[in-house]
Parts: sequence; C-alpha cells; structure tokens
Amino acid sequence: MSRQQAVAGVTIALQPIHDDRFRHVADRLVYRRHGEAEAGADDPVSQMAQALAGVIYEGEGGHPLGERELFIELPQEWLVRTELLPTPPTQIIIGLPAALELTPEVAASLAEIKDAGYRLAVHEPALEKDALKALADVAVVDVAEGFENIDLEALKAAGYRLMAEGIVDHQRLTACQEAGFTWFNGRYLGEPGFHATRPRTRHGNRAAQLRLVNELYRDDADLQKLHDLLIQMPALHMAILRRAGSSFYARGNKPPTELKRALSMLGLLEIRRLVMTLSLASELPSSRLTVRLALIRAFMCQKLAAPFSGIDPEDAFTTGLFSLMDALLEEDQETLLAQVPLAEPIRLALQRREGPLGALLKLCEEHEHQLAERPPEHGADRLQACYLQALAETDSLMSLA
Repeated sequence: MSRQQAVAGVTIALQPIHDDRFRHVADRLVYRRHGEAEAGADDPVSQMAQALAGVIYEGEGGHPLGERELFIELPQEWLVRTELLPTPPTQIIIGLPAALELTPEVAASLAEIKDAGYRLAVHEPALEKDALKALADVAVVDVAEGFENIDLEALKAAGYRLMAEGIVDHQRLTACQEAGFTWFNGRYLGEPGFHATRPRTRHGNRAAQLRLVNELYRDDADLQKLHDLLIQMPALHMAILRRAGSSFYARGNKPPTELKRALSMLGLLEIRRLVMTLSLASELPSSRLTVRLALIRAFMCQKLAAPFSGIDPEDAFTTGLFSLMDALLEEDQETLLAQVPLAEPIRLALQRREGPLGALLKLCEEHEHQLAERPPEHGADRLQACYLQALAETDSLMSLA
C-alpha cells in the first residue's frame, strides 16, 4: 500500500453581490485553506484549484451559482494558465490581484483571456497602468472610506462598469446608487455563504491519473480510452456528471447519468480543465515537482522516438512517465508493474533498460545527469533540442518553472 497523506480542505465563501435593485445577481469567491501552516498552504495554484473545484466542479448540481455571475480574483500563477480557466466565460468575471506583476507573459495571457470572452475586473488605483486600462471591463472601487476623490464620471465615460466594494451602511449604499455603480458588495447587503470542501487524500489511483493526463493531451485523444480510465476514478466520474448536468451544459435537458454521454457533452477542452484543476487541487507541491520531472522525461522520450518508424512515440512517452512512477506513488517498481498491464517492450525498458525503448530511456537519464553536473556545451544537439521541447510541453501543463 502506498502512503496516503491528507491535503487540507478549503473553506469557500461566496459573498453575494447585488445590483441597483437589490437583486442577488453575482457572487465573489474568497477562500481560506484549513491549517495555513500545513505543507502547500502557501501554494496559490493549489489553493485556487481546490476553491474552484468546490464551487464549479464538485458542487451538487454542477454549479451552486445557477445563472449568477462569479467574480474570481485569480493569482498571477493561474492567469498564465489559460487552458485551466473555468467556464462559461460569459458567467465569469476575472479579478486581477492588486500586486499583479504585469510581465510580457502576463500581458499576453490577459489579451488571450479577453479574446476568449472573459471580462476583467481591476482595482481602480491599478487603472493608472496603460496596459490594464486598455484591458479592463470593470473598475472595482473601495467605498468603505468614501469615493469623493475618485472621478467616477471619467471611469464611466471610458466604458467601465463600476463595482462598489466595502459598503458598510445605508448612507454609503444610497450614495453608490446615485453615483451610478452597477454592482454593490459588502456585508451590509448580505452575509457570505460558506462551503467547506472535504480534505483530500494524496495519490488515490495515481497511476491511472497519469495515464489519463497522457491520453487527454494526445492529438487524437480517444473518447473510449478516456471513458475506460475515468470509470475507475469515482471522484472524477462524479465531477464530470455534475458538470455536464449544470445549467450551462444541460440547457434544460435531463442531466446525464452515463459517463460516455457526459464526456460527449463537455468536450475535450472542458474535460482537460476539469481533470487538471481537480488534480492540482489534490496535489502537494513536492509531488507536483516529481510529476513535472516525469512529464519532462516522458516528452523527451517521445521526441527522441519521432524519427524511428519502429518505435511508437506514445509507447516512448509512457516509458518515460512510468520510469518515475515508483517515486510518484512511493511504491517499489515491481509492485507497480504487477498492478499495471503495460506492454512487454515498455516493461523490459523499465525493468532492464532493454530494447529500443530502454535505449531511449537510458539516453534521457544520461542527459539528465549531464545537466545536473554542467550545462551542455552544444545547445543545438539532438538530445538538448528534445529536452528543450520537452520542457516547453511540460510547462504548458504545469506552472512550476
């Protein structure tokens, strides 16, 4: 048995946001992990993943918000992972952190987010930055101490919709209404609703999870293979059914009860978002580092196999991935291989470094050792080129660079 470690749960608060007619039209997501001193408590990607998992992917009915909009302030590490943005974009308003570092990578990601149909909410002081001024849709104004020194008319003339933060009494609410705010947020209007996510267990069927990631990111991902993997994972199975049963996907029809139909309804991109978000939500940072090393090795094996007609690149990928499976699952390799029905060439490569796949795996391992000792002298050689390609593909899945 592999060791199991509990990942702290997260308490999620949905702060109600009202319109000028006092209707509850949106919610703001805030969250706090239980036991902030625990390992991984300072990992913003994992915390946000767990919060989104609880609100969007694991809630009863697939979405506890119904038709309401959701304001989410995403950490900088999440903004550059546009493939993981929750859907539908028409219902999501993405808040930018006050301490956002507007690097070229972040600026490019924000433009991509806008192109996908999401709206961006920016704290009013940050609108002094030209790049944010051009991208923002919503100006968030802290009204707790008043807003007499803020030129609201200029903000509205620039096309921004206004959200009032920190409404503390009826007088402030009335002033915000008269000033033309669109959204009103503050405990004076309503107390937040709390949702505690359950603590998660590390690992579960981790071998199947990694095979699932492998299949999800193939160019020719096979729905039947995805079904066969997901059917072994009760938590993911149920999350997919709930997501497909949400109002956005079911569109008034009867929610699906069969996994294959739910997969067809969601489509590959949404399944990727769901699986990767839930995986991040249950991972510990040390485990994710090993996953990253395994993915780099897997992609490198795949790239090295490409010129050879007798080697299946997908078998090479699996060989690289499973070569670190013992470290990932904290289990000895022989026990793992007895549990997973791998093809004989892959098994021989893993156990004895034999055959064409074994030769590729040895090349990867030797290159890793060389990199650990000194930088390569010839950056353009075949091994280094494959390694750099593997790094790029891995970093498209993970934000640990």
